[in-house]
Amino acid sequence: MKQKIRDLLKNIEKEYGITILFAIENGSRAWGMDSKDSDYDVRFVFYRPLKDYISLNKPEDVITLAYDENFNPHEVQGSLVDMCGFDIFKYLKLLSSSNPTAIEWLNSPIVYLGNNNIVLKDYMNINFSQEKLFYHYFSLFKKSYHFDIENDKLRSYKKYLYAMRGLLNAQYVYEFDKVPPLKMRDTIAEFSKILPKDVMSKLNEIIDIKLQGLEKDTVLNIPIFDEFFKKELEKTYSSFNKREIDKQLFDRYLQACLGI
Repeated sequence: MKQKIRDLLKNIEKEYGITILFAIENGSRAWGMDSKDSDYDVRFVFYRPLKDYISLNKPEDVITLAYDENFNPHEVQGSLVDMCGFDIFKYLKLLSSSNPTAIEWLNSPIVYLGNNNIVLKDYMNINFSQEKLFYHYFSLFKKSYHFDIENDKLRSYKKYLYAMRGLLNAQYVYEFDKVPPLKMRDTIAEFSKILPKDVMSKLNEIIDIKLQGLEKDTVLNIPIFDEFFKKELEKTYSSFNKREIDKQLFDRYLQACLGI
């Protein structure tokens, strides 16, 4: 499968006249929570020849494609391989503003093409905005809880798991002032002395359920999680560490990629 995805990416390079800097997996497979039914969430960063940027017509900065199980073009919904690529200008702008998704791409353990261990990786893993990272993950948690659990009768293990991932990542950023591990069980392990034992036990149980491909099964409320979520929503968070990004570092990297 990895070779097939590489082939698709190489075809994209030819079709769009781009160079892919790196292409990675960023979804349940990268988080260590994939099941046999999980799709492939391929994300990539690309750049164009310098002359393409010197144009009155702004080049496309996002490329989105999807394929079915036979690797034919397909809508994103229901596809086996979902691909999304960002132009390097767009990507570096997001990365320099501590966009969590952009940082996650640098930390993915599954690389399909190129190398995501770029010179900015170590820099961003230290110099990210703690406040932005925290509120991004906390917002994901709140949205998942309010819309997918609290006000939705079609609750599932997957919805609970994704709400918990958002919450634990936010807490990780706040408590340790570090970028959360991409694999959820690594995050859980570091919370072993903080998380209530019943919450941790149930969380590991549900991850096992997801690995078996049963994550979409409709379930009743999970009281242990509901109570934990409500307590966390009542807390207030303040006193974030402030950091300034060295944008000249980003400019130099961009210029090097474009051969300037």
